[in-house]
Amino acid sequence: MAITATTLSGAITSTQTSFGVASATGITAPNNQTGAGVTVLLIDQEYILVTAAPIGTSLNFCIRGYWGSSAQAHSSGAQVQVGGLADFPTNQEMFTGNPLVASSATVATFNRPATTFLTGLADVIPAGVQAFYVIKSAAADLMTLAAPTAAQEGNIIDIWSDVAFAHTITATSLFAGGTALKTTATFPAFRGAGMTLRVCNLVYHVISCGNPNTSSFVVLS
Repeated sequence: MAITATTLSGAITSTQTSFGVASATGITAPNNQTGAGVTVLLIDQEYILVTAAPIGTSLNFCIRGYWGSSAQAHSSGAQVQVGGLADFPTNQEMFTGNPLVASSATVATFNRPATTFLTGLADVIPAGVQAFYVIKSAAADLMTLAAPTAAQEGNIIDIWSDVAFAHTITATSLFAGGTALKTTATFPAFRGAGMTLRVCNLVYHVISCGNPNTSSFVVLS
């Protein structure tokens, strides 16, 4: 079963088990005895198990926070990846010998697909939630990003533009070296511009803020 994509037809809460999608293509009725037809959804880094056949474009009785992921609220229009149990890679580290003294490690393939399309002009990015955002708005998106919490330590947030507009992110505690924290990130008006942030000690550390193919970088101020 190949991965297909659709979007949420409405916003959902972190506990909601029934919701609508734009298209139910690829979402099938599971056979819990044989495992055939089992469908998994991926939305904003949350895995969701589909336990019943869709009724039109409505999904009912889904299991949230599947595979140990964190159940989250999701906005209307969020991208929904649809696949089978074997379609989604897992991040596993297999250490040789005692993990405390191992001299080598094999890390499985790490796949970070675009999980949310930002299409508005004033999108609110959930604070500290690990995700990969792609901006597809029709003009400059004036985004906001609130401060992360201690529980989100280590989370990575990617925000990249698929359109040529000078987007901005107003955030608390952006750190990219020096002593002063920044509060605004301004994108160059290039498709492919973007930035990667990691939550560290309640601050967003900027890991990357440019696309070398454009020789232009996100400016922090």
